[in-house]
Amino acid sequence: MVASFEPMRLYRGMDMLEKRRYGRLPINLPVILRHGGRIIPATALNLSCGGMYLKVEETNIQGDHPVEVIFDLDEEQRDVSMRGQITRIEGSGDSACIGIQFTNLFSLSHKAVQHYVNKHHN
Repeated sequence: MVASFEPMRLYRGMDMLEKRRYGRLPINLPVILRHGGRIIPATALNLSCGGMYLKVEETNIQGDHPVEVIFDLDEEQRDVSMRGQITRIEGSGDSACIGIQFTNLFSLSHKAVQHYVNKHHN
């Protein structure tokens, strides 16, 4: 499958430009987010080969820190660990949604994500 490029908004400061390279797979997946020395339970709302969109029950998230997301894709692909950068933070009150761009794109975990997304994406 050839990646297509389409514009998307990115909320990093006032910058609103990014090229979306990967299709998104809607998902409801429990994950563990490691951020700033803390472990935060979260739920992945979508997944692509380039990143993830998460809902967290905490609003003390900062975009300047690298993150790690740990999750199980299925019975065979367990404890998948992806590193990334927060590119988007939305929300207030008791919860927030965050966009994460993966940074370890040549890892075995990334190959597992690619396989999973390609298998489940139309």
